[in-house]
This record gives sequence, structure tokens and C-alpha cells, in this order.
Amino acid sequence: MEKKPKILKKSKELTDEFKTFAFSGATLGAAVGIMMGAALNGVISSLVKDILTPPIAYLTSGLDFSNLYFVIGGEKFSSLAEAQASGEAIIYYGNFINTFISFLITALVLFLLVKKITELVQKQSNKTDKKS
Repeated sequence: MEKKPKILKKSKELTDEFKTFAFSGATLGAAVGIMMGAALNGVISSLVKDILTPPIAYLTSGLDFSNLYFVIGGEKFSSLAEAQASGEAIIYYGNFINTFISFLITALVLFLLVKKITELVQKQSNKTDKKS
């Protein structure tokens, strides 16, 4: 009969430990950061696809990066759709260019965001220090 209270005690300890972990500031902060990152990813993807790519394509005589590809076998096709339908092995380097541009923009936005937040925190810290 002694085993039942031990099991209950262990499960209570485990539950308390889990609550401490799950609801700690670091865990909640990480969860919020991940969700904000996912939302920011959608915004950045739209910025690249809908805002930046069209002017770049216009400046490069209508070149659309997403349609750039290389057929490994060397065979020539008139369109990406035709190349895909052929079943040949294809390297979609245009998609890579779009993804890389998206990465650079995301990195720049995050850099500027962190820089601004750091400046605001430092200003707030300086105001608090002056009041002391």
C-alpha cells in the first residue's frame, strides 16, 4: 500500500516541475518569439514576392527569378512547365535567388528591429538611472 502514495507524490512533483517549465518566462518568451517569427516570415515573403520582385523583374527586362532553372541533362525547353513535364532533373536556382533575397530582407528587418529595441531599452535605462 505504500507504493500508491509514492506514485502520487512523484506524479505531483513531476506535474509541479512541468508547470514551472511550461509557464516560465523563458518558455513563454520563446513561444511568442517563434509565433512572431512565423508571422514576420509571411510579411517578408509577401514583401519580396509582391513588392520587390516586380520592380527587379522590370529593371531586368521582365526577368522573373522564380522561372529560372537549369536542366541537368542539358536539354533545352521553352518554359519551366515544359521542363517539369519532361521529367528531367531540374535545378530551380530562381527559387533559391528569391529565398536568398527573402533571407537578406528578413535579416535586415530583424537587425533594425533589435537595434531600435536596444536603443529604446538603453534610453529607458538612462532615464531610470538619472532619476535615482
